[in-house]
Amino acid sequence: MRERSPYKRRIQIAVSILSELTKKTGELSRPHVVEILRKTYEKQGLQPIRGKALPQDIYDKEMATIYVVGKHGLNLHEEYPELFEKIFYLEESYEKAVESVLKGDFETARNILKEVSSTGVIDSNTVARMLRIPLTKLVLGFSKEEEFANILRKTIEAFPEEEATVLKYVKFYVAFKLAEMIFRGEVKSREYKEALKKALAIRIGFPRATPSDDYVKAIAESVFELKEQDLKDVLKKPSEVGDTTSTEKSS
Repeated sequence: MRERSPYKRRIQIAVSILSELTKKTGELSRPHVVEILRKTYEKQGLQPIRGKALPQDIYDKEMATIYVVGKHGLNLHEEYPELFEKIFYLEESYEKAVESVLKGDFETARNILKEVSSTGVIDSNTVARMLRIPLTKLVLGFSKEEEFANILRKTIEAFPEEEATVLKYVKFYVAFKLAEMIFRGEVKSREYKEALKKALAIRIGFPRATPSDDYVKAIAESVFELKEQDLKDVLKKPSEVGDTTSTEKSS
């Protein structure tokens, strides 16, 4: 029997890292903390929340998990504001951008993202990193799916040129949710999986943004540590589907 929550260990590790950070706030820099995160995950055999790709900055992106647990789980931003200013300044900015998007203040959101973008312009990576904050909140149980769906819709309004990025993120979410449900033992047949895949995409408000089984498989194996044996009755084999992976590398 698997543990009830597939995120229990992830949250425990985040709490452990945060505990150390609160003792050494003045001594640490963001790159140092990213390295602590990487080494801790590797030691624990834990993968960052991700899709098929393993980008070079994946552990910098995974800082969103530590941030969300620290702020929305433990309220550490109130007790240690300097920690969030010094270490989690990117995540703070991305969350402020999300708040501006929800308020309809698109100009402020655009300005925030330009400031934190490594290139000084709003690109797919910047928008995807912004969306990672609400996604992580949802995955770890700190927000509702309806709120995430609303953020996705409003993000397209705010950044119409990045609609493709948002659609990729919807596919990532649907694939991630399916992988999680397979992990929990809630999906046991291909027929139910196909129906659920479509239902999830409709529920989130993007009925055509359904991921390939290959994408679901990649997440199930990397993030949820499932084996081929766990997936063979639910997912199609690569030979049974066409290559639909070109738009499924954002996370």
